[in-house]
Amino acid sequence: MTIRRPSLNVPLYSKYQFFLYETITEKREKGKTFDQIAEWLNKKGYLSVRGKKFKGNHIHSIVKKKRLKDEKLEKEYPEIRSDFSLEVVDKTLVNMFEGSMV
Repeated sequence: MTIRRPSLNVPLYSKYQFFLYETITEKREKGKTFDQIAEWLNKKGYLSVRGKKFKGNHIHSIVKKKRLKDEKLEKEYPEIRSDFSLEVVDKTLVNMFEGSMV
């Protein structure tokens, strides 16, 4: 039997990372560029998760990585079935028999 699934050990976003993503998404929906969003975040005193000032390419990276992560988690894999057999042996009688011979 073959089962395919996305990795379940994907690290979760911190509240701050999620806040940044949501803020960036809202600004993008209002027509702001990545550079404009970076400038706005820097003016408001926000820093990247690593404590650096934002740049436009960093803003783009945040959006892109979140999108790729979401796509990976939502991906549907086709079901694959293969020949499979399982043999179950009840060893209680064998163990009882071996125990009586001692």
